[in-house]
Parts: sequence; C-alpha cells; structure tokens
Amino acid sequence: MRLILMFDLPVETSKNRRDYRAFIKYLKTHGYLRLQYSVYSKLVMNRNVLKYHEAKLMANVPPNGKVQTLVVTENQFADMKYLVGEPSEDERVLTSDRVVEL
Repeated sequence: MRLILMFDLPVETSKNRRDYRAFIKYLKTHGYLRLQYSVYSKLVMNRNVLKYHEAKLMANVPPNGKVQTLVVTENQFADMKYLVGEPSEDERVLTSDRVVEL
C-alpha cells in the first residue's frame, strides 16, 4: 500500500516557516518520498504499519494548515498516469516487489 500525504501549510510568520521546515525534515528522515511540491508518499506493507505511521504523523503535524492522507494499493499507485513529465528515479526504484533468491 502507499500512504500519500498532501498538505498546504502557512508560511507567513517565522513560526509557521519553522513548523513547515520541521515537518519536511520529519518526512524526509522517516522515508517519505516527494512526488510533487506538497505531496509525499510512503510505502507501507500492511494496515498495522499504516496505523503506526498515521499516529506518528498526527504527533508531528504543524498546528496550522491542512494535512490530508490517502491510502492506495500498490497496483493503483502503479497505474498512475503521467500526462506531462516522467517519474523520478526514486519512484521507479521504490516498489513493493520482493525478490527471494535461494
């Protein structure tokens, strides 16, 4: 599954900017990949892991603005169409495919 995170955060005051930077840093250090400017995604293996990451997000979201999540299956995410542009290298490499060598 993919946890897709979309947000619109205010940056008018220095506190807003500080909160924004801290949130972005949190996302990057916890394995979220940037799809677009305010859209990040994370690969999660099951519902328990999803609940864990949603709880961690709730503890780290800034107090102002709008933050939304959407969960899609890996097949739905793979069916995403690019009308303009190409997927980034991170998007091509990070999949849920698992290889077992014996």
